[in-house]
Amino acid sequence: MRQPPAPGLRTLLADGLRHGGDLFSQEMTLLRQETDGNIRAILGLTARFGTVAMLVLAALVSLLVALVKTVAALTGSDIIASLIVGTPFAGAAVALMVLGLRRMSRKNLYPRRFERQVEKDVEMVARS
Repeated sequence: MRQPPAPGLRTLLADGLRHGGDLFSQEMTLLRQETDGNIRAILGLTARFGTVAMLVLAALVSLLVALVKTVAALTGSDIIASLIVGTPFAGAAVALMVLGLRRMSRKNLYPRRFERQVEKDVEMVARS
């Protein structure tokens, strides 16, 4: 029996490009479907967390006002009560700001994981 002739290089390249294009379009369709669901879920969670954060903030402000009024009733002065209640919160805010600024310093933003991976790769190449 005679076998059909082997396809030429041009035919093989055309088939490869066609199959690659089909695969790419299928992957992009799958990516769109997956990201649509993920984006909806992320937006829903963000909306919920935003709502919760606003409600917690409103509750904390109400608590602070009640605390100031209570201390004002004991001391007889709204200004002194505000200073007594506000000073610890201002101190906590300053401490958190300093910690945040230290955390965001340029030294802490370097890509350490990338550096470690490059060092491992260099060691592997040196051993070979």
